[in-house]
Amino acid sequence: MRTLDEKASAVYDILSDVYDKSPWSEEQILADMQQDNVDYFFLEDEKELIGFLSVQHLVGEVEITNIAVRKSYQGQGLGAQLMASLDDMDFPIFLEVRESNKPAQALYQKFGFELVGKRKRYYHEPVEDAMIMKREPRD
Repeated sequence: MRTLDEKASAVYDILSDVYDKSPWSEEQILADMQQDNVDYFFLEDEKELIGFLSVQHLVGEVEITNIAVRKSYQGQGLGAQLMASLDDMDFPIFLEVRESNKPAQALYQKFGFELVGKRKRYYHEPVEDAMIMKREPRD
């Protein structure tokens, strides 16, 4: 069983691997994990954390705040495994994704997300627009 500090460190390592420089500090990740309205879902391979999905529960909706899988494990359907963690959530779910990240957008569309808007210059390093996607609750 991992401590919260160990999980935060593993998430930071995954983000550093995926983005070359983590967009979040370990302290920010740990503070996020300690919020009552935040959930993290993890994937492991032989006791190593290799991917995660984080969501924030807001009033009447859920926001995906992050999803990442180590580069060496990408292309194996693990992102889809993480997205399946949302199957039982009966709320509208929102997320932002880089406009250039077509593989992620395709994954989200596979799980019922649709493009609903754009945030100009939302991302930094490099500066890029964010596509806002939403999945309605399932009936």
